[in-house]
Amino acid sequence: MAALALFFALVLASAAFIDWAIITFGFTMPLATWLMWSVGLSAIVALKLTGRDLSGLGWKWGSARHHLIAAALPVIYGCAAYFFANAAGLAEFPKLQALDEIGKQLGFAALDPTVSMVSTLFLMLTAGLVGNMASALGEEIGWRGFLTPRLTLLIGFFGATLVTGLIWSSWHLPILLFSGYNAGGEKIYEIMSFMVMITAISGAFAWLRLDSGSLWPAATLHASHNLVLQSILDPLTARGDGAITMTGEFGVVTAAACIVVCAPFWIAGMRAGRRSGGAGQGSA
Repeated sequence: MAALALFFALVLASAAFIDWAIITFGFTMPLATWLMWSVGLSAIVALKLTGRDLSGLGWKWGSARHHLIAAALPVIYGCAAYFFANAAGLAEFPKLQALDEIGKQLGFAALDPTVSMVSTLFLMLTAGLVGNMASALGEEIGWRGFLTPRLTLLIGFFGATLVTGLIWSSWHLPILLFSGYNAGGEKIYEIMSFMVMITAISGAFAWLRLDSGSLWPAATLHASHNLVLQSILDPLTARGDGAITMTGEFGVVTAAACIVVCAPFWIAGMRAGRRSGGAGQGSA
């Protein structure tokens, strides 16, 4: 309990300072990366100051199966949301000319348009995933490596995952409210959609962490989510005429898709918890 209390205190203190910097100087990737890594560093410091071993964070790589699930999930709920929004007339997707523009920025202007698009997607899905992993790992050391197994031992899979999801989504609130981290729509709907999305996908994050015994599949999921939604699907989409954002991390349709796609992971996690005596999986 001492490590948990210290972790929360360190997360709150570090987030307060970095959020202030983001709100004051603007939302930039270096500051966002510092904010993400503050969570993992808080977990490491909390463990060291309370005399705990860092090995319990789940450093082993995990199985290929877990990583494949993690990498594919954002593609599934992302494409489901964007294609539905397009079919319903809520957004325009896909705008392939945008992918062509990205290819030109990457130096593929001289290539055949089809080859350029394929090369662009390949580069984004490989190098882009690695780049996103570097920042996503910072959060996942804290939220999934440290917090998820400890809370699961205390209150079971459902309670721990719900609490972690609410903490994780609320941790974003200052920059959602006071910085440029938004999609420019009705703010109340964007915040609600973002919090629902984060809480829904927390079920998949928790299941991956506990079923694999590793924090790395969760980091893969986080990196894939940021890459697929922010760097691939969003640039290929034109929002609809309404003030309510429908796609992206702040979209109503995306939140609904995440609930549907991630519900099986909540169910699987709760069933596994009951089989293990109600305390959950994984080690603290």
